[in-house]
Amino acid sequence: MGAIPKYNGVENLRRIKMQKSTTFVVVEGVDDVPIYESCLSHMVQDCHKYDIVFTDGKTAIRDFLRSNRAHNAVFIIDRDFQDIEIEDPRLITLDRYSIENYFICSQVISHSLKFALNCKFKDAHEAFDLNEFSEFISGATENLIKAIYYYQKVLSKTIEGDRPAWSDTFLCENSNWRLCNTKINDLINTLLPTSEAREAADKYYQEHFDLPGTAVENFPGKMLKVSLQRYIRQQVIRLRPSAKGKYSDVETTRELLSAVIHKSDDMVRILSPVVEFIRGRESH
Repeated sequence: MGAIPKYNGVENLRRIKMQKSTTFVVVEGVDDVPIYESCLSHMVQDCHKYDIVFTDGKTAIRDFLRSNRAHNAVFIIDRDFQDIEIEDPRLITLDRYSIENYFICSQVISHSLKFALNCKFKDAHEAFDLNEFSEFISGATENLIKAIYYYQKVLSKTIEGDRPAWSDTFLCENSNWRLCNTKINDLINTLLPTSEAREAADKYYQEHFDLPGTAVENFPGKMLKVSLQRYIRQQVIRLRPSAKGKYSDVETTRELLSAVIHKSDDMVRILSPVVEFIRGRESH
């Protein structure tokens, strides 16, 4: 049995410069690689003709694009709230906060559920209701998204030394998919420890936030992963009580949704330039 090749982010960027005949699709992190491969493999035939690799986040991608003219790679980054302040035809930005936000999609979830429920997609799609989840999340995160937006765009640039860790904060109520108001308020107070900061955040948000969509598109998707998993599991048990073992943890749920993420029309649309780039490279 052969070993799995392992490269770090720096080595992957070096490979782009050295392997000029190879077509590369570059994403931010190692966890993103199998998700993008799952999607692109359904959009482009002969996936062995290109290589999906990761690097060490946005800063590494920005620095590479500024210092290298390599035309054998296309780069995909999360939209989030961090502007890397560069425009480049090789750069594609998602139109949701992160790749995880595309999991919050009735098409994707219903295509996954048809296996758990032993039914057709049409039946799963009609039976599964994502509206309750989306509407609750939009209301529950209304103040938190203001705090995160202001923190990322303004405060984080002024902090020296260690910054508060927030992206993996557990926000769910105990044994429930709903978000906990106490945990949300605690995180807001961590990011904005004074009343003046909270007032400034609200004003900054009102004056600068112009992204389209709801919290499903704009709130950090990783912070909703437990809530989404629990919501899907609740719906599955409601529809088929004998399927209690399905969607029982976050990682398994992520894997199940990743396998059908290509069913998202929004995901296919945003990756269309990547497909065009790959096909263009094949024709030369």
